[in-house]
Amino acid sequence: MTTAMKIFTLTDTVGWSPRKKALITLGLAGLTRTGGESPASLLAMYQCLFREFFEIAIKPYTVDTIFVCGGYDWRRCMATSEIFTVSTNEWHGAPDLPEPRADHGTAFIDDRVFVFGGWTSVGYTNTCVTFSISVNKWEVIPPMSITRSSLGVAIVGDSIFVMGGLSRGQFFDSVEVYKVSGNSWTAPGVVAPMPTQKCEFGVAVIGNRIFTIGGYNRGDILSTVEVHDTETNTWTKLSPMPTARRGMAVVVIGHQIWCFGGYDGNLLDVVEVFDVDRNEWTTSKFKMTSPRDGAKAVVIDGMIWITGGYSYDVTHSLAEILDPESGSWSVAPHMHSKRHCHAAVAF
Repeated sequence: MTTAMKIFTLTDTVGWSPRKKALITLGLAGLTRTGGESPASLLAMYQCLFREFFEIAIKPYTVDTIFVCGGYDWRRCMATSEIFTVSTNEWHGAPDLPEPRADHGTAFIDDRVFVFGGWTSVGYTNTCVTFSISVNKWEVIPPMSITRSSLGVAIVGDSIFVMGGLSRGQFFDSVEVYKVSGNSWTAPGVVAPMPTQKCEFGVAVIGNRIFTIGGYNRGDILSTVEVHDTETNTWTKLSPMPTARRGMAVVVIGHQIWCFGGYDGNLLDVVEVFDVDRNEWTTSKFKMTSPRDGAKAVVIDGMIWITGGYSYDVTHSLAEILDPESGSWSVAPHMHSKRHCHAAVAF
């Protein structure tokens, strides 16, 4: 296999459109074939196809957008959405959610933002909506089987796993799976439940494995780490976090899971990093710029972006960037709205 063919992995293709996948498959197949009938030869014959292939497959692919929606402004549930464009360094408005909601789960795949459950003006909900980037419009999709707030969401392939959460004082360990291509849910119970009932936990995906971290259950703030192998449909417990916490921000860089802030009875600014290969936690010497609960994190070009959050009666509109190599923080333009327990995705 050539070096060029190692640029992309199965994990990298999550969220790519069918058109993009087809073009990349065409181009990479041509790297190992020769002659006038090879895909590479066809690309050379049609300049417009070659230019498009170059832009999305050969030219380094850069995430340039952060999409945030919903959340709380203090205790008020919000419907507003906004988009940050990295290349222009500015926020601009996006269509509001169909109804205000917070503590919802979110995912980005197939050029769409998916929103699951949460808390609305009428209470806990099982409703789900999707926002098409190209059409710039929200649409309703089939609901979950139960109402869930403060739930976890993970993408593996064409499947969106919706896990745990809280509703009317009940904590859940159940897992439902939404199939994007079929716009349908698997029957409850098909996927093994989490070992621990919980809400407000962190979620990370590496390959075909889903990691759930920390959270809250009936008065207990958790340090528990559990991993689900989606191929064997089994859960395994891993080394616990050094700091039990709920409501932290979580991102993945390589085979490391970074956890920021949260709440353990006090608001936290601590940053802890889990090495998946070693099953080992370290406490980073880098801290958040302020203790915060309910912030959200995404990764863009190796940099960690933290948006919003709550600290000591203040809801933030902050957008901050951590260089995980140097530990230095920089400030991006603030969001238009203060928000915590919102949703944030990057694409």
